[in-house]
Amino acid sequence: MAKVDRIDHRVKEYLEDAGYENWSRVHATVVSSSEFIFSIYEAGRRYIVCLEWKVCSCGRFQLDEIPCAHAITVLKEKNVTDMHSYCSDYYKSDALAKTYEIPMVPMLDKAEWSDPNNLIAETVYPPRYRKLSGRPRKQRRKNADEKISVNTNCCGQCGQEGHNRRTCTLFPKEK
Repeated sequence: MAKVDRIDHRVKEYLEDAGYENWSRVHATVVSSSEFIFSIYEAGRRYIVCLEWKVCSCGRFQLDEIPCAHAITVLKEKNVTDMHSYCSDYYKSDALAKTYEIPMVPMLDKAEWSDPNNLIAETVYPPRYRKLSGRPRKQRRKNADEKISVNTNCCGQCGQEGHNRRTCTLFPKEK
């Protein structure tokens, strides 16, 4: 508020007159930001429930397509007794009836199965695979813009590339 007062003292007076609970989230007495979005606190964690989209930040409401514990808490607070509208149609009795609407005929005994003659004579073998010798190639292919590193020897005595300490000509070996 000190920064606001330095910029314009009239704004500070207006905000104080309006009341902190009307413009500051910290001092707000209402936990929902609309009629469909609610905040639920459980074991020190905050969960956001949106009844309109049937979503909860815990993820169970979307995954199971039935209200999670947080959504049920909100629905009880709103005195909603019929929660069927918040459940997926898959859990309703109409869906179960439609599932078994088509009659299912059980299979015959295995001895009574009929196989076409051309399928009985055909033998299926696994695909041919020959293991290549040596170390397998890398799966990753470098992009065109990646720098290709070239291993070059570096001398431990003079620091130049292209040779090592044993073949260095700048510093002769002492015998």
